[in-house]
Amino acid sequence: MKSMENTKRETFKSRIGFIMTAAGCAIGLGNVWRFPFITGQYGGAAFVLFYLLFLVILGLPVMTMEFAVGHASGKSAVRSFHALEPKGSQWHQYGHFAAAGNYLLMMFYTAVAG
Repeated sequence: MKSMENTKRETFKSRIGFIMTAAGCAIGLGNVWRFPFITGQYGGAAFVLFYLLFLVILGLPVMTMEFAVGHASGKSAVRSFHALEPKGSQWHQYGHFAAAGNYLLMMFYTAVAG
């Protein structure tokens, strides 16, 4: 049986494919369908503009950090923190929060899509 460390990971064939996949994961169903509809229905359409502005201001640095960690380690969300943390630190525990967050989002989107 092969070791997980020696297996080659899949990569995207083009940069646009990666960007479209990342945008689809980051934007989500709630931002596209539900939120603008509800705010527009109740007269809060101007709030959507501020929401989008702050989404860019706060979301871009976090997304850039996630890309940098993934690119530097070449591993999954949980294993990337193990690979990059300094000796003696506890940063690897944040990888478990990333996995838990993914499971929570999966449960939410399953209910929304259904």
